[in-house]
Amino acid sequence: MFAAIPLLAVRSASASGTAETQAAAALARRILPRLGAGIRFVHVPSDRDRFVLEMHGDELHISGNSAVSMAFGLNCYLREYCRVTVTWYRRDKIDEPKRLPAVEGRVEREARVGNRFFLNYCTYGYSLNWWQWDEWEHFIDWMALNGVTMALATTGQEAVWQRVWRRFGLDDDTIRGYFTGPSYLPWHRMANIDAWHGPLPQSWIDGQLELQRRIIARERELGIQPVFTSFTGHVPKALKTLFPDADIERLNPWTSFERPYNSYYLNPAEPLFNRIQQAYMQEQRRLFGESSVYGVDPFNELDPPNWDPEYLARAARLTYESITQFDKDAVWLQMAWVFYHKRRDWTPERLKAYLCAVPDGKLLMLDYYCDKVELWRSTESFYGQPFIWSYLGNFGGNTMLAGDVKDVSRKLDRAYAEAGRNFVGIGCTLEGLDVNPFMYEYVLDRAWTQLYDDAGWIDRLADRHSGRIDVHYRQAWRILYDKIYCAPSGNRSAAVCARPNMKGRSKWSGPHLDYDNRDLLRVWEQLTLARPERTASSRFDCVNIPRQCLENYFGNLNERCIAACRGGDRETVARLSARLLELLDDIDRLVAADAYFLLGKWIADARRMGATPAEKDYFERDARNILTTWGGRGYSLNDYANRTWSGLVSDYYKERWRRFYDRLQSDGEPDEDALLQELQDFEWEWVGRKGRFAERPRGDAFRLCRSLYTKYAAEIGRFYTEKSER
Repeated sequence: MFAAIPLLAVRSASASGTAETQAAAALARRILPRLGAGIRFVHVPSDRDRFVLEMHGDELHISGNSAVSMAFGLNCYLREYCRVTVTWYRRDKIDEPKRLPAVEGRVEREARVGNRFFLNYCTYGYSLNWWQWDEWEHFIDWMALNGVTMALATTGQEAVWQRVWRRFGLDDDTIRGYFTGPSYLPWHRMANIDAWHGPLPQSWIDGQLELQRRIIARERELGIQPVFTSFTGHVPKALKTLFPDADIERLNPWTSFERPYNSYYLNPAEPLFNRIQQAYMQEQRRLFGESSVYGVDPFNELDPPNWDPEYLARAARLTYESITQFDKDAVWLQMAWVFYHKRRDWTPERLKAYLCAVPDGKLLMLDYYCDKVELWRSTESFYGQPFIWSYLGNFGGNTMLAGDVKDVSRKLDRAYAEAGRNFVGIGCTLEGLDVNPFMYEYVLDRAWTQLYDDAGWIDRLADRHSGRIDVHYRQAWRILYDKIYCAPSGNRSAAVCARPNMKGRSKWSGPHLDYDNRDLLRVWEQLTLARPERTASSRFDCVNIPRQCLENYFGNLNERCIAACRGGDRETVARLSARLLELLDDIDRLVAADAYFLLGKWIADARRMGATPAEKDYFERDARNILTTWGGRGYSLNDYANRTWSGLVSDYYKERWRRFYDRLQSDGEPDEDALLQELQDFEWEWVGRKGRFAERPRGDAFRLCRSLYTKYAAEIGRFYTEKSER
């Protein structure tokens, strides 16, 4: 199967063969500064995405129909012949081989679907917020290396809107006050909230404009289609004063955000709607150039003003017509999350009316959470509209081992066999760059013809993480594949990150596991026996796997401590409380050994965005807020974006647990309301703090992996054996 809606073929026709090969060659030199110049790229026209690896004498040739196809071919070569993983982080050193290994015969792969999508509105709030060009440059290369052809591109959107709202009579103070703080812009762009942690500094707006220009220039150079946005009806409240006769309604509150943070919606039937749409599209094209794919998500996690199917159809039709008045070739890209999230409200009648109001083939659906629910199956393939099968995989940037390789594989096999011509792509819609990067590599790889079955793919993943073939490393990943990665991700995390209470769990965190922690302990054991090259990926594994095992143990040991408290056993409470706090210290020490898990880098990157001391403090508060309370004191999204990072564990999570265990030891069962008030006070005070945390890794990850295994393995094994026998 190879289906691409006609518009998306523009990426192949828009650049000459010379430009395609030059773009691929430049990428190779960036990724392999010593050896990249020795690879020859050859453009071979084709109506399908494909690449070929073969030797011409001693020279490696990578041929393909596009820069992305050639980049994907380069990545396959690095994986298969060099045992190299290129991660999505610039900081992870790429270990170039001494010389380029020869390819035996001819290796050819062809894309089975024409479109490969990456990113999510939320990723811009949970991971990409503080990136500057050097991080983006490498990440765009990573997307090309993994065959991505479409990427959501929302950086700098506020610069467009500032110019538009000026046209309609708003002053800059009002406009910047309407925008949220940087980490919350994804939810402002999706019309969930306005003004929270505003006003947005002008320096941010200007800096992001220039950054977006560089991002989309590089994406276009590599043949990645940037997905822009359009006007969906979301307007500033102040517009009601300037246009009192316009039909502008305040939408229902989103989560805990009450006035003045609620958003306002302009009826698409109003003439003002089309005027704003044309102004926005003109400014966007003037600033960023052309793109005929537009992300349009009018009612994300919100109720539309009217649920009548005719109203929904009219809103969709008028929205699309306002876009095509500017760009007759426009394709509307819609994330299907809202239809999953509010599935009780989006009945088949309402959904069909909404989707079918747009001409066939002009509404491209992202089936957003196929790892959990494939909506294409319950909607007659979105009632005839093309769709991209998408793997979500992560909520809030949480640091949980999650994913189900076997289930994803089965679902993709069935989609290829059963979905028909409407199935036009594969994508990843992760909310944050998480601790399971191989899952996204795997999903994007499945867009192409396969060289191996899944078990073979996992073995080779182990080899490239290790940098060599190591039986113990392979065994570690076989156990992960068979026993650990066995359930789709959900918005839940380990109890370490939970706000302490006598239930042992909170809304987003708790001790529940979909596997036996003893199996993860076996993985950890294999890592201690392996002798990998000191690659970035093996270092990450030697932190990530023990971290999860220790976190799981913490959650279950904490349950035992709570049970002892309820039983009046103060001696056991004191002993277990001390051990649990020691466990948090060891977790923090372990995760400090890898750059991925550092709160200090997150805060330092945020502060670097500031041009003045006041701006630096503003950005730091924004960076702290999103990870912890999310919104205001006691808001329902508290801890949604939790993650087990060094600094967060020692300075935030541990302090909450320390206060909890102090109450257990002094009061027995604590007054839950008083405890909650104390913890909420601490959380909100912490958001406003300023302080430095380590920006670079400390400690040797490989030694910590072995020493902590020696310290805890017998204890963890004994604990779960006793638990299973009770």
